[in-house]
Amino acid sequence: MKKDITLRKAIPRDAAQIVDLYQSVYQGDYSDPMMSETARLRAALGRDDYYWIVASIDDRIVGSVVYQHTLNGLAKVFGAVIENDCRGQNLTERMMEFGYAQLRAIAHVEVVYATTRTVSSAPQKLTANLGYRKLGIFPNVHKTSGYETHCLTALFTKSAFDSRFTDFALHPCLRPLFEIVRRECGLPAIPDDWIPPTSAENFSRARSGLELELIHAPRLTKRRFDEGKNTLVAQDHHTFFPFQEPNLLISSADQDVEVFCYFSETDKHCVLIGIHDLRNAGFADIVEKASVILQDLGVRYIEFIIRADESEKIESAMQAGFIPCAYFPAMHLIGAQRYDFVVFSRSYEILNFRNIRLEGINREYLNQYLQLWKKNSLEPEPACAA
Repeated sequence: MKKDITLRKAIPRDAAQIVDLYQSVYQGDYSDPMMSETARLRAALGRDDYYWIVASIDDRIVGSVVYQHTLNGLAKVFGAVIENDCRGQNLTERMMEFGYAQLRAIAHVEVVYATTRTVSSAPQKLTANLGYRKLGIFPNVHKTSGYETHCLTALFTKSAFDSRFTDFALHPCLRPLFEIVRRECGLPAIPDDWIPPTSAENFSRARSGLELELIHAPRLTKRRFDEGKNTLVAQDHHTFFPFQEPNLLISSADQDVEVFCYFSETDKHCVLIGIHDLRNAGFADIVEKASVILQDLGVRYIEFIIRADESEKIESAMQAGFIPCAYFPAMHLIGAQRYDFVVFSRSYEILNFRNIRLEGINREYLNQYLQLWKKNSLEPEPACAA
């Protein structure tokens, strides 16, 4: 006889069972170390910014999904795992619906985002059924048993779009990507009146004589980041990257330039979380030189986000060899308005999309990414059609 499955919020004493569940299903290949370290997971279960849902039969945990949220109305849902014997019961969808309803009751959440695997179409269909909008892809973002491309999706409340900042001109390299997102989300058009920056200072290569070195000291990195967080946010909007903490620092000898990164030892994935630039060395130069250091470390994929209205940084990212792969409208609340952000990525592996199953417009996102990749990788100078 099939036993009833109970959904509830996880508590710290569930940590060991949850770790066992991830280890059993993923055979040690899950990229987030929190899912394999009981003490770390137990600490997360006691934090206010996590809302962790488990499914259980009697006292045995058979499913898990995680919501993490910020104070500005943004949340992410991730880490869905189901015991093999309990699949086929829409359990992931049930946990996500249950968790979202519970989270909305205790926190002011306007936007929830999720990434979906593409080794099958099922995760993409699941989020679409829950009302999530498709926003782009992360090409070859993870490497477990093989290369994995993930899709970015988000669930928006009406209030999120009502407070969206739209008074800016869109960089022409973002136009095709934005038009797909606009159609998917029903957004108003952004006028095509972008004017190239008059100053080339931000875009010249190797101009500053900047020298950077790697500091692999996670606790020092986090302390430095926390100490300078207010300064970083005030000076550079691109320092906002939600739900990530740095564990790797790239710095000049005088610490006037610091690049804060999250690096996954498991699959060599890296996120640039923040840049501290007291020297005014310039975004493009810093990112290029940091990327060389990270590639030498063995990083196979780098990612960061930039606000969609910051055209000079977007131009610099393109000059540094990064390609826009996702467009996230109304992502971050600053004051009374929510700002659009663009995800940029760069892969150091040969692109491999043979094992992916893309649903709907996710195929359009891949085609658009490949067009920009060819222009940036095969042409003498990075370019895009205005």
